[in-house]
Amino acid sequence: MKRVRVLIALRISNETDASTSLERQLLDCRQHIAERAHLGWEEVGVAKDAHISATKSHPFERPELGEWLNNKAPEFDLILFWKMDRFVRKVVDMQDMIRWASEHGGKALVSVKEPVLDMVGPFRHVIIDLFAAIAEMEAQNISMRVKSFQKHAKTKNVWAKGNPPYGYETYRGEDGAMYLQVRENQKTVIRELYERVIAGEPYSGIADDLNKRGVLSPGAERMSNRRKELGVELPTWRPRSITQILQSETILGWKCEEVKVPGKQYGRSQPILTTEGKIRMADPILTEGEWAKLQEEMQNRPSSARRTTKNTTAYRGVVLCDGCGRNLYLFNPERQQGKPVYRCNAAANRKSCGKGYSFRAEIVKEHVEKVVLTVLGDRPLHERIYVKGSNNSKRLQEIEQHVANLQRSIRPGGKNAHGFAKSSTEAEIAALAEEHDSLAAEGDMPDRYEYRDTGRTFREMWSGSSDDERTRHLIKAGVTFRLKPLIAGVSNTVDFGADIHLGDITQPLTIH
Repeated sequence: MKRVRVLIALRISNETDASTSLERQLLDCRQHIAERAHLGWEEVGVAKDAHISATKSHPFERPELGEWLNNKAPEFDLILFWKMDRFVRKVVDMQDMIRWASEHGGKALVSVKEPVLDMVGPFRHVIIDLFAAIAEMEAQNISMRVKSFQKHAKTKNVWAKGNPPYGYETYRGEDGAMYLQVRENQKTVIRELYERVIAGEPYSGIADDLNKRGVLSPGAERMSNRRKELGVELPTWRPRSITQILQSETILGWKCEEVKVPGKQYGRSQPILTTEGKIRMADPILTEGEWAKLQEEMQNRPSSARRTTKNTTAYRGVVLCDGCGRNLYLFNPERQQGKPVYRCNAAANRKSCGKGYSFRAEIVKEHVEKVVLTVLGDRPLHERIYVKGSNNSKRLQEIEQHVANLQRSIRPGGKNAHGFAKSSTEAEIAALAEEHDSLAAEGDMPDRYEYRDTGRTFREMWSGSSDDERTRHLIKAGVTFRLKPLIAGVSNTVDFGADIHLGDITQPLTIH
């Protein structure tokens, strides 16, 4: 009896459907082999490919099946799959596999659930092509149905597909549709991220702390149990993870979509807008005021100020190298004879000019403080307040409609056409007319910031602040000192010049 070595090929797009799970496919395939043991069938391997789309992935490109096809072809005689659509969903892919099978020793392709699909007999290629065409048409029909449903659901407050945004979880409503609700443990993390970013902590420091404490990242939360069982390393928190969460209006409860950034490989989350405005999916985790405050803080952070809160280099992000515009770093005096210096350091920043220009640290600090306090010292400090805007247009329409109704009621034959009812209605119309004129003159007011004087000066803030706090205030004010040798190319730690930029001094100095 001839031995028939069988490779079992399993595939699934996701692992949530128990009816077509990998375990179910494997059980049925092994039963099929057992029933044909008298024909010499025996299992020699299993290729399991989870989270793989047959429409998008050719069999040769799949992680496990591809390895068998490309590197282990001599080790099997027959490929057994559960159903055609578990193997391929395109006619051209099936034709490729038939051609490959013929060119590799006449290997057979067999389906467990479709007995007629068996590479035996003179018409086997015709039958297989027919089934492949049916599978491809079904894939196209599924794609059309999915896209149609997603298009319909896009403007509704239902959750149509995929993982919910961080901070939320899905639940099934009484109507059978999926909706979002706040996930409390993730809400706690988002609130912590908000507080720490507003306090000035860098994203990298926050990410390191979350990883150290064992707080699961969004990617780790979503990882399937199967991948965990396979020992796949859990994704960790990164600065990008934090900024993606905090820059998405999903944490305000709005339904968002990812829009591709022109010229980039990544997209940006933005709310879906309908004729009625944004779509509320769930309760917000941050208020509108907190959101605006957070975005302002994040947008005002230069890249040089994002790396660490334990900033051993005072004025990092303020004191720059004139040669390359990069940060100067405080050189540790314990490693070298002499006094501390600021230096353009290629080891600390690969994009620096690396010329090694050095400037005596104590002179730099003295110069910065003298210039800043001379120019900014007596300027008042303000607190920036977020003010919610007003939509006067809507109220104007309401007034106009209500006044029209009131005017009809006092016309002859109207319910308020006589006596006290008429005089009261006329008084109400007059009051509404006054409100209408006032709102019309004001117009619509957008959301905005207003500045409130704190009664303190910049000098008073400076005297009570640490180097880190002073640095943060200077960065927010847009202050920079670009240091350079007095003689080009000749480094002198004591005698040097600087190009000074004091930001936009027309704007209020704030403590936000």
